[in-house]
Amino acid sequence: MQITFDPHNVQECATIARLLGTTAQPDTATAQPDTAPAAQPDTAPADHWMDVAGYAACGGEVATAEPDTAPAQPETAPAQPETDCHGMTHDDAIHSTPASKNADGSWRAKRGQKEAYEAAIAAATGKDAPAPAPQGMPMPQPASAAPATPPAPIDYKTMAERFMAKMADPDGLPAEYEAIYAALSIGYDDLETNQTSIARLSAYMDAVDNGDDHDGCVRHAMSA
Repeated sequence: MQITFDPHNVQECATIARLLGTTAQPDTATAQPDTAPAAQPDTAPADHWMDVAGYAACGGEVATAEPDTAPAQPETAPAQPETDCHGMTHDDAIHSTPASKNADGSWRAKRGQKEAYEAAIAAATGKDAPAPAPQGMPMPQPASAAPATPPAPIDYKTMAERFMAKMADPDGLPAEYEAIYAALSIGYDDLETNQTSIARLSAYMDAVDNGDDHDGCVRHAMSA
């Protein structure tokens, strides 16, 4: 529609103004922002404290804290006490102090504790301990060994022939026969009947056959 009016006519200008006021609608639409609001963070701010349950409920991930220290290592087993050949540990009540062992590997008994010591060994080994002797009664002594049978006498003739053969051999005797007689305390007069002198001279020649020198042969003959 086209409206013509005289702009110099005041009344026409007022009428046009009223007309425009009733027909024109104001533009009331609100401009939309060009950009969407900034995205909210997925996790809680760093400076905002929140417990684990609340944080997880909000969709955040919860990291499990690792222990600061390694698990404790098992303690080393204590060293086993030393035992003797009977499997017994040292006992100050029946064993000597400081601890020491016999040649067979058993603990040495304490002085005055022989019966208790033997009883402990019997208990450890499963053997019966010897019964203690009644008080006031002497212990039975083992029977003495029978005397050794004396050696058979040496025949003088056999010994003399052997000695003469060695005297005839330049390497047969380590010393002159007179020195041998003197060292063995052998007399000329009773040599034929004195069994001690005969035995010494025979033992001297045995040592000569074993390679001993004069002194060694004398020691062997005098101890025979």
